[in-house]
Amino acid sequence: MSTFNFSPKLNAFLNKIESETGHHVKFMESSNLGIKGIAAAFQYHPQYILIVLDREYPRTREDLERSIAHEAAHGYIIYKMGFCRTKFNLDVSDEYKRDVQLVLTMVEDIVVNKIISENGFLPYGSEYLPMVKEEIKIAQQGEEAGEEFYHKFAATPHLEALLMISRYIIARGFLKYYELIEEDYKLIEEFTRTFKKFYPDYYTFAIGIEGIMDKNDFFRGKEECETVWEILKLLNMDQGVELVRN
Repeated sequence: MSTFNFSPKLNAFLNKIESETGHHVKFMESSNLGIKGIAAAFQYHPQYILIVLDREYPRTREDLERSIAHEAAHGYIIYKMGFCRTKFNLDVSDEYKRDVQLVLTMVEDIVVNKIISENGFLPYGSEYLPMVKEEIKIAQQGEEAGEEFYHKFAATPHLEALLMISRYIIARGFLKYYELIEEDYKLIEEFTRTFKKFYPDYYTFAIGIEGIMDKNDFFRGKEECETVWEILKLLNMDQGVELVRN
């Protein structure tokens, strides 16, 4: 961490994570983080909490630090809280691995954002609400417009579909598990209503995922594993992969 000039708040959070997990936070740089439009990503490493940064992606200092805290918290839930990680068969494609990881992330992000918000960081970056406003406008044009929009951020149609569903699930998570100011709540709620109305094919899968998440306490390690596995089975994505805990 010595090559990065972080704020005292972020340093304190990273030190806390290192202390409680026994794993040092390490950084590497890459311009390819899997999904376009993100500045940081967590990458599993058996020894470290590894965070990959795209320094070329434009972000304010506050947003970048929030992103780093978010990714570090992904390591925290694995090493401290017993959350699952993926283990794939050797013949599984990188494309499939990325798709499965997005399913895992859509569940984890609700927990991770809760953790960082309890440690002084905003649960979402400054780009989130403006993006939600844009997504509402796009959704009102119908599914084809939505597919075209999300394809900008995803390399394949399958990843694009998963990304669309994950946007709904994460938005619903903010409504269900967080205390938001009224203005933000109403905007995010409008997005979920619009998604339901204009993306019926995708909402069919989203509501199935809702039901799985509602019956499990996925804020706990064991039930998070069960939740993710049920979702993978729902999406027919449970082949060639297993969920393991450290």
